[in-house]
Amino acid sequence: MAERDATGAPLERVLPPGQHWRAEPEVMHYGPVPRPRPDRWSFTVGGATADGAERVFGWADLERLDDCEVVADMHCATRWSALDQHWAGPRAADVVELAPPAPHVREVLVFAEFGYAANIAVDDLLSPRTILATRLEGAPLSYERGAPMRLVLPHLYTWKGPKWVRGWNYLPEGSAELGFWEQRGYHRHGDAWRQERYAYQENSPRPRVPQD
Repeated sequence: MAERDATGAPLERVLPPGQHWRAEPEVMHYGPVPRPRPDRWSFTVGGATADGAERVFGWADLERLDDCEVVADMHCATRWSALDQHWAGPRAADVVELAPPAPHVREVLVFAEFGYAANIAVDDLLSPRTILATRLEGAPLSYERGAPMRLVLPHLYTWKGPKWVRGWNYLPEGSAELGFWEQRGYHRHGDAWRQERYAYQENSPRPRVPQD
């Protein structure tokens, strides 16, 4: 068992700057908790796609993709981090391969239930550790944790990984379209290891803190 300090936090674990350890993640969301049914659920990829067409995937389509397991820490912009969360689901990159963007696209707007959205760089979406999680700790996601699917991007703050995700739109170069928290002054990129919390920081990028 890993050694722990007086607060119970594991020793020799590096957290992003400004973060503190939390034993269990706080369940946070804006508005009510939706309860979508997989048999009526769909995932849409649109915007500036390579062929100009919108693709709509059903639950069964995404279930056929290879499963990926990721053990990752969660970093909330409210300054807590929960360690070693065990997620599983298809890689976001596999969906990008099925419905690729136009060559000039560098960013997507990921959208979820009730109009929530977040700006994500395509490079972050393509990370091998970015998944469309359907399970947590070996069990299907609860509704409160984002069932039936949520986006998990371990190196970004958690607001960048929407619960109840329903798809994304590829944004044309120079797009000013912003997600829910980005419209309210939060950072367009949101790298936890660069402490990219607020939009004013976009003009003065910070160095990335080594993770080990």
